[in-house]
Formats: sequence, C-alpha cells, structure tokens
Amino acid sequence: MAFLTPLFLLLGLLAAPIILMYMLRLRRREVLVSSTLLWQKLLRDREANAPWQKLRRNLLLILQLLILAALVLALARPFLPVPSVVSGSVVLLLDGSASMLATDVPPDRFTAAKEEAARLIGDLGGDYQMTLILVGQTPRVLLAASGDKTELRRALAAAEAETAVADWPAAFALAAGAAQGFRDARIVIISDGGLPPELPPLPARPIYLPIGRSGENLALAALATRNTETAVQLFASVANYGMVERQALLSISLDGVLYDARRLRIPAQGSASTTWELTPPAGVPLGVIEAHLSELQEDHLSLDNRAWVVHEGGVSNRVLLITAGNLFLEQVYGVLPGVTAFKAPPGTAVDEEFDLYVLDGAPLPDPLPAASLLIINPPVPELAASAAGDLFAVTGVFSNTVAVRLADSPLLEYVDWFGRINIRQAKNVSAPWAQALVQAEGGPLILFGERGGQRIVIMTFDLRDSDLPLQIAFPILMANITEWLNPGRAFASSAALLPGEPVRLRPTTGATVVAVQKPNGDLWRALVAEDELIFNETIALGVYNVLLREGSGDRAAGSFAVNLFSPDESAIAPQTAVRVGQMVVETAVAGDIGQRELWPWLAALALIILVVEWWVHHRGAQPPRIRKQR
Repeated sequence: MAFLTPLFLLLGLLAAPIILMYMLRLRRREVLVSSTLLWQKLLRDREANAPWQKLRRNLLLILQLLILAALVLALARPFLPVPSVVSGSVVLLLDGSASMLATDVPPDRFTAAKEEAARLIGDLGGDYQMTLILVGQTPRVLLAASGDKTELRRALAAAEAETAVADWPAAFALAAGAAQGFRDARIVIISDGGLPPELPPLPARPIYLPIGRSGENLALAALATRNTETAVQLFASVANYGMVERQALLSISLDGVLYDARRLRIPAQGSASTTWELTPPAGVPLGVIEAHLSELQEDHLSLDNRAWVVHEGGVSNRVLLITAGNLFLEQVYGVLPGVTAFKAPPGTAVDEEFDLYVLDGAPLPDPLPAASLLIINPPVPELAASAAGDLFAVTGVFSNTVAVRLADSPLLEYVDWFGRINIRQAKNVSAPWAQALVQAEGGPLILFGERGGQRIVIMTFDLRDSDLPLQIAFPILMANITEWLNPGRAFASSAALLPGEPVRLRPTTGATVVAVQKPNGDLWRALVAEDELIFNETIALGVYNVLLREGSGDRAAGSFAVNLFSPDESAIAPQTAVRVGQMVVETAVAGDIGQRELWPWLAALALIILVVEWWVHHRGAQPPRIRKQR
C-alpha cells in the first residue's frame, strides 16, 4: 500500500496532545458513603489530582486515538495497485446512441456502459484527470479535465442515451481536442461497436471496451406509401439482424384503428416485405399509418419495432404557369413531385386560387394574388402592370452577366453556378425588399425575399437567353425555389426522417405563430418572422403535428413522422474490434496498473468509531445508582 498525499501523516502527531490531556485531567470519582469514617479513603483523591500520573487504560482515549488515526490515513489517501485497462489521464467516449438501449445486458447496454465508466473513474490516479464525452446525435462534453471523482460520478449519472444515430466524427474531433490538454492521454471508447467506417485517426492509441452480448433483433426497415390508379399502396419491410430465423406479427393501423395483421417469417440476416392496397372511402384522405411488430422472441431492441408514415400523396400543390409558351418551364413543373401545374397565356383573367404563380415575361395581375410568386424575365416599365410599380422597378438591361457572388441560401443547394451558366443579357431590377441570390457584375440575376409575408423570387433574365435550361443545375434550382416558395406546405421534411434531423418550417401568408406538437404531447411554439424557422427537437420517435395560428385560431397544417430506419443502430451485434483510421482496435484487457483508493472506507470507519465514542461517553456520564438495602 502507498499514499498519494503522505504529508498528511504528520497530523498523526496530534495524538500527543490528546494523551497529554488525559494525563493531566482530574480523576475524581463520586462515591456515596454512609459514615464520615469513610472520608479517610477519599483523601487518596489528592494523589489522583497530582499531575503526570501514570497513564491508565481508558476506553474513550482508545476510541479517540482510533478516530484520529482513521482520519489521518484518509487524508493521506492510501491506495492499492489494481489491474486496470488504462492508467494516466483519460478522455472517455461514452456511446449514447439508440443501439445502447438494447436489453441483452440487463437493464440495458447504456447502464452497463455507465458502470464500466464508473470503474474507470474509481481507478483514476490522484494526479490524473478525465474528460467525459457523451456520443449522441450531437456529441457533448459532460465534464472536462477533472480529477474530482465525485464530480465525475455526478456527471456520469446525469448522462442519458438518445433514440438517435451517434455522430462519431464530431465526437472524435472533441476527443482529439480534449487529448491535446493532457500529457500522454489515453482515449477510451465504451460502445457496442456500431462505429461508421473511415473515421479519422486519433492523437493517441484508443482503448476499446465493448458492451453487449447478443445481436438478435427484428426491425421495421421501411414503411412508405404511394398512389396508384385505384388505391394507395402501402409497403413495409422487416429486417432480421440476428443469426436465427424469426417469426413476427406485423399489424397495420390507420389513424389509430387496426386495419390488418400478417404473420411474417424473416430469415436470418435477411428481410421480408409485404404490401397492402388501401382503399379509403371516397373523399376521406388517409392520415397516419402505424406499423407494429409483436409476438417476438429474443428481440433486444424495442425502438425499431414501431414505425409511422403520413400519407400525403393525394395532396398536390396547384401551380399556375402564366407564359406565352416555355417548354422548359412546362417540363420541369410536369415532373416536380407534389405539384400540379396549370397553364394560361398572359392577360388571361384568373378566377381560381393557386398556391404558386409563375409569371414568365408576363405583366403582373392587378391586384396581386395572395400567394407566392416566381417572376421570370419581368416586363419593361411601359408594359408593366400598375402592381409592378409597388413591387420592383426595371431600369434597363446589362450584358456583363458573369456571376461574382452567390448568397449562402438553401435555394442554391447542390447548384453549381460559377463557370457553368452563360446568360446573354438580363434586366436591371431593383427591389428594396429583396436580396440578391446570384449577383453578376452588371446587377442581380436572381432576387428573393418576403414582402408583407408573401415570398417572391425574381429571375431577371429570359430563360431562352441563357443555357441554364440545358444544365443539370436547372431542375435542381427550380426544385429549390419551388420548395422555398412553399406552395401550400408549412414544412419541408423527408418521408424517412431520422431522429435529430431538422425540419424547415415555412408558414403560409397570414400565420403569426407556428406550433409543433411532439409525440409526448408537449408543444413547441415560435413566432413567425422573416427568417426561416428550424425545428430540431426531433429526438423522440413518433408523429409530430404542425399547427399554424391565423387570426384567433389554430389550424392544422399537416404532420410528419420520425422513425429509426437505421441499419447501423438496428444491427446491435456487439463488435470485438473497431477501426479507427488505419488501425484496428481490439477489445482491451487489464494490462495497466490502476489505483484503488481506500480513503472513503477510512472516513466511514472514523464516523462509525465517532458514534461509538459518543455512546460510551454519554452512557458513562450517568449518575450512580443507589442500591436498596434489604
């Protein structure tokens, strides 16, 4: 046994004053006598009052010296060398992804991982520190560079796993930064091994501690709908990530009502798929469809046994193309999903309402429709309608159309503009409410912005005066613009939305508040502003309902579902090795020497002896009892 702070052993010299006090204290004893003749015996008390008497055996003195010894040893922090997987300062990566909620290790893998991390905290040497990093959808540092084991255990106890996919590259970046602050740091990974390939190398050789025993798991791998000529087709796929063929009962519910149930046989390491032809009553749209796996045997992850899909195939956004004839526009809006395009020549009176108006070289209607506008090749002033005067001004044309600046906007996502697109000439358009999406030397080529809650995009050139329609960027750009203009949709989300992925909320004109009801019933609210709202609280699995406040009431604006369609998380078989950079890291063994400190036990022993000493003192201080003579 050795000591981390041996200097505190000098406090053991405090035993000398305690012993000295016992040698100097008076030792009178109360005696009940029946005659003064006995006073002669009490005269011996003078001898007891004389100082520097011989020290006699005293139980209270022994107990107090034991308390002092236990406290001094606790302050000196004795420790025993024990086998450990790591020594020195540690950067600990704790996997908190969905697969760590598997129950093959009771009560679940994440709890077992926390117990393993607690053992590493207990083995941490007195001169070393530890950084705790929870690896989740957004990795975060639980506690940085701390040698306080109490604080480390408290931070570890507060950690919780998520129903999401872990971002290991970001976690490795945090670990690399934390390791720079330690000398000879060790990086420990506690996980079930579901790490993605091609991870970057770490500044120190990592240590891998695997968690988990079994890989048996069934999961809903896909759930989707599509419209056919006569019905709505539902597709479901169930995957078996285990090594044994399994059977399961797959139940389908429509808006909470059981529709059908089928028993499937899923081969080992394979999948089984099935389809339904759903025929809802005429005029009644399909809502939320839920799939549920039941009657499972040895299924260790329940998160992927349910899935949801919101069928919106019957909802189509109405787009009116006002053009004298533009084949490029007609083709692109003919293939965009969720869009039904109508065509009208310039000057046609429009009696119906549409979600988006596309004006190609046509004068603006007066008054302007209360919908999103895409204005292409705006008319010159003498041909412009009176409504255009309040919206924009055309002051001429320019031919120096080489792009010099692109805005950082989702409208240009996956659009390669520089050096790819040539434009013969464009019109010089000024609009104080808009900002330039694509800026050329002579002026803006594309403007976008909001005016009174109405979203508007202006392309200042004629498509036929450019080679943009011949580029692969054209359908991508038109899809981005149409999605941003948001005809009839309050949000944009993928049908296969994963936990933690953000959802763009784009409320329609007139909405003042956007609300999202989470699967647990909690409500998220945000005021409508000019900037796009981002909803990123999608960790929980289930259906989210979007509400818009228009006027004094709330209006339902659709729903979206979040599912765990992730093979990386559903394949829960624990791995004995992981690849980090070009290195394969095997399961760690206890090859280092750790330090098991004994001071908590010594402090507890001192407290117990203190209680005994208090009891002995108060029991011995009671007055003597008078015996009755018979």
